Parts: sequence; structure tokens; C-alpha cells
Amino acid sequence: MHNPRGSNNRNCETDANRRNENRLFNSQNNAAGGYACPRARGGPEVQTPKMFYYVGSQLRIEWTAQHSCGNPHNHCQMIIQYMCDDTAPGLRDGTPKDALDDATDTISEETKDDPRYGQHEPWEYYKKCQTRQRNTRLFIADRNISPNAPATRTRQNEGGTRYGFECPEERDYYPYWHPTPWKDIAVITTNTSDCAFYQANSQNVVGKGECWSKDGKEYLRWNNENDCLINGGEWKVVPPYNLPPPECLEAAYSRDNHLGNGLDGEMLSYTWTIPDDPHENCVLRLRYNISTGDYAWNLTADYNGEKSPVKQDLIVDIGVGHPLELAMNTNQYGRVFQDRSYVFAIRKRPDNVDKNARIFNLNVRGKRGNIVQTYPAVEYDFVPRVLHVTGDDYIHIQWTGSDYNPDRDPNDAEGGPRDPTDNKATRADRSNLVQVDDLSMNIPRHAQYNTMFLKDDGTPDIDTIRKLAFPGIDIFDGVSCLNYTILLQRYNGDRDEAQKDNQNCYKINSPSPYFNLGLVKMKANGRFAYISTRNNNFSNRSQKGLIIVTGAQHASASRVMTTLILSILSILATLFFSL
Repeated sequence: MHNPRGSNNRNCETDANRRNENRLFNSQNNAAGGYACPRARGGPEVQTPKMFYYVGSQLRIEWTAQHSCGNPHNHCQMIIQYMCDDTAPGLRDGTPKDALDDATDTISEETKDDPRYGQHEPWEYYKKCQTRQRNTRLFIADRNISPNAPATRTRQNEGGTRYGFECPEERDYYPYWHPTPWKDIAVITTNTSDCAFYQANSQNVVGKGECWSKDGKEYLRWNNENDCLINGGEWKVVPPYNLPPPECLEAAYSRDNHLGNGLDGEMLSYTWTIPDDPHENCVLRLRYNISTGDYAWNLTADYNGEKSPVKQDLIVDIGVGHPLELAMNTNQYGRVFQDRSYVFAIRKRPDNVDKNARIFNLNVRGKRGNIVQTYPAVEYDFVPRVLHVTGDDYIHIQWTGSDYNPDRDPNDAEGGPRDPTDNKATRADRSNLVQVDDLSMNIPRHAQYNTMFLKDDGTPDIDTIRKLAFPGIDIFDGVSCLNYTILLQRYNGDRDEAQKDNQNCYKINSPSPYFNLGLVKMKANGRFAYISTRNNNFSNRSQKGLIIVTGAQHASASRVMTTLILSILSILATLFFSL
């Protein structure tokens, strides 16, 4: 998952590969994937704001999937969910204890209240999964799992390996038949005839049951109502979330063995309208299931063992005099991959913003390094790359990065600030936003000719232009920024070293990877192209975006520009004739 930033179980390690695949959830993804924690370097004393999205705003979720979807080679589902929990310390990314700590250890029952350890699902949820008997009616092919095993053991996780406090059975199957903290957003599938089933069985709309002792003090192992009652338990139904059923859509095409774009040249995506569910601590979950067509998706335990249509490394006779052995791994027929975001907030929109007004989130995706170093993550870009708005809409411009990327020098990335634990290392993500004439251009416009961000009178909004050009930097405070001559003198003329200096504002070396401009409205009609001067590096990487505006306060950006030029010429003429 590329937007919001998918962790792939990373936190604040600085390695090219994640350190702990068991930290929060079972991703099944390559260890090189994921984005480092969205923090400035340091321990609890460094408070980096989290990303947040206003209720009703539109957030573009983007991902790449290696094994294809929406084509005849397999059956697939993309299941998008979210979870919120403001109970302290509760849902969290995991906070390093100091600047040298990566905070990547797997949480346990003993450490569940320690904010250093990341947590998504609560301990009590996992404990229920560990107590409850697995669903013995499931198809497990030829895998050898005892009927009395707990729900932590599945066809894809025979040994019951623990990943954070995730329940393996719930991870591997959807919709789940017991209560889950995850709320459904969307199901994207190759078989839309299953949509009614997904929607009717989502916990958004229907309660889910579990077995307790009659005194309510003990959770019992029985996984269905009949066995629960027979064995003296009480079947308690957890009410539905009373949310709309998940949107169910046909999967867009992507090809096999390729972490790339769809047919339209854009990343695979889904636009999520943020629900009216304000919380300070939420996480987004994307599960990607691929299944083979060699057996029906709804096979039951009647087809396990010798009756299974698929077997480990199956040898088949194709009728030509000698059999063939297939590369068949039955714990991956089918298989679920997963990624999750870092923690974000859902907040009520400001009082002065009408509840029906549209809000579009404009973010940055990607991480530091060249295309090979970042893979299977991506280099920097804006999200969405092309945004269509009207003059009545708001754009929430906000992004984050990390100070925990692998060390990348200026040949592979740009700028500082330097790593405070290693003065020679540069690991930081930073972005800015400036207008260019069109998307083929790489040199920004002068502020006085800016038509992208205007005041009500149609003149350039210099304050907004400055904030976006130098996010998080006060260029007038006399401390943050040094003259370039002084920077070069400090490093004996070495420009590469000067790039990394914390006081080099030319390279946007702001103290924090997080930036929030807030809500803005576009004041003129037109097509507005923009770039990040820090990361846009022609022939190496392109960080560009386009906003297309209609129905705005001013008829056209070109007319604003013409008026501005005429005003300037009039002033110059007045000055000339007054001499």
C-alpha cells in the first residue's frame, strides 16, 4: 500500500529490509517493501503529528499487487477495512525510547501497555482467537491440522505463528463469522456475483456471535452456537457497527509478476469517503486474496486430505507416457497478502466548512532513494497526480515522510537534515510544492506570476505560496536558513555536503517530515501544474501534479495573469513617465 503509507510491518528501522515480519500482522510480502515510520528522528520527546483526514473528505488509497487481479489467471479479492481505538495506550505504531531505538519488537501480553510496542488488535481479541476452536468445516486441502487446534492455526499458518495480536483465522477468511474490530470499507473482486454475500455478512450490518460462560467471566472454546449451548455456554452476539455495507466493485485489470500500474497508467486505487467516525487513532488495512481456479472457493472439509483436488507438489499424468510434477504449495492455494497503514486520525471538519462541501486530500507518496533502492516501494509523487475540483471544493494539502530511511547520498536522493545519530548520514523525506507553467517544465514560476494560489482579489497569495515552497521553515527567523555562500564555506566548497546541512533551506531541510497546510480553495479556473523542487530531478525522478479547476471565483487563470501583467506594466509606465 503506497497511500496512505503502508508499513509492511516496518517501524523505525533504518535498514533496506524490515527487521521483524511478526511485529503487527502477517503480510506475506517481500521484506524490502514498506515505508519507514512517519517520524522525525528521536524518542518520545519528539512529537511528530500524525496524518489526519476530515469527515466526508475523499482519500485516494493506492497499491500495487504482484500476482495480478482482474484478469483470467486467478480469482482475487481486495478487501479494504479500517479500525479505530482511542483507549490508551491502545492502537499505536510504537514509539522509540530514544533516537537509536527502532521499536520493532513484537508486542506480547507482558508489554501490551508499553507504548514502545506497536499494537493494532487488542490483546483480548487475540486471546479469544487462541482459546476458540478452529472452524473444522474449512477446506484445508492436504494440510495436517488437528480438529481441536485453536483458530490461530489455519491452512496458511499451520504452526499458529503469532503476528502481533492478529487472529490468523480472521486474517485468512472474509467475511469472518466471529466479532472483529475491523470495519468494512470496500470489497473489490473478480466475481461480483458474490457481492450480495459479502455485503449481507459484513459486521457493518449484522451481529457476530461468540461463546461465553453463563456468568460472563470466561471465554469458551466453542466456535458455533449449537456446541456452545450444548456445553453449557451462552452465545453472545456483538451488535453490528450500523454502517453501510461495504461497497463491492469489479476488480480492475493488473498483470502477473509486475508491481506496476493498471491499464490506464495509474496505480490501482480506491477513493474512500472518510466516514463520520471521529477518532484520534485509526489504521487502514488492505488484504489481497488470490485463489486458483482448480477448486471452488466454497469447498468444505469434505474435500480435505486424500479427497483434496490439490496436493503438495502434485504429480500428474498428462497421457504422454511420463508424469509431470507441479510447483504446488497447498498452504498458498489460495493465499492472502496484507498491508496496513500507520496510525492516522479521523477528525470532524472545521465549523466554518459546510457538511456537504467536498474535501479532497492531496498527499505525497514514496520514499528516499532511486528506483532500484526504493523497490518494491516507489519514488516520490503526489497523490492524486491529477485532481479535478471546483471553486466550491476544498483541498486538504498534507503529507508526511520519515527520518528513518536507509542512508542515501545526493546521487540517489536530495537534501538533509542530517541524522542526529550519524552526522554523515542523510535519511530524511521532505517535499514541497511550487507552480510550473505546465507538466513538461521543471523550473518554477516566480511568485508574482503565480495563478495557482490566489487571494479573493485575484492577486497571488504570497503567504500560501511561501508556506508550500518552504514547508515547516520560517525563512525570516534569522536562524533556520543560511546564505549559500556561507554553506559552501562551511564545507570547503563541497555542494553535496552543503545539501545535507540542517540550515540549508534551498533543499527544504525542515525539522519535521510532516507538513499540513490545511484547507484551501482554488480561486481561478484552469490547469495548474506543480512540482517538488527537492525531489523532482529530470531523467532520475519526477514528482509532479496537476489540479484542474472549474466553476471558480475568477473566470480563468490566464485572465488573472493578463490582468496582473497589465497592472505591472501600468505601474512601470507610471514610474517611467514620472522620471
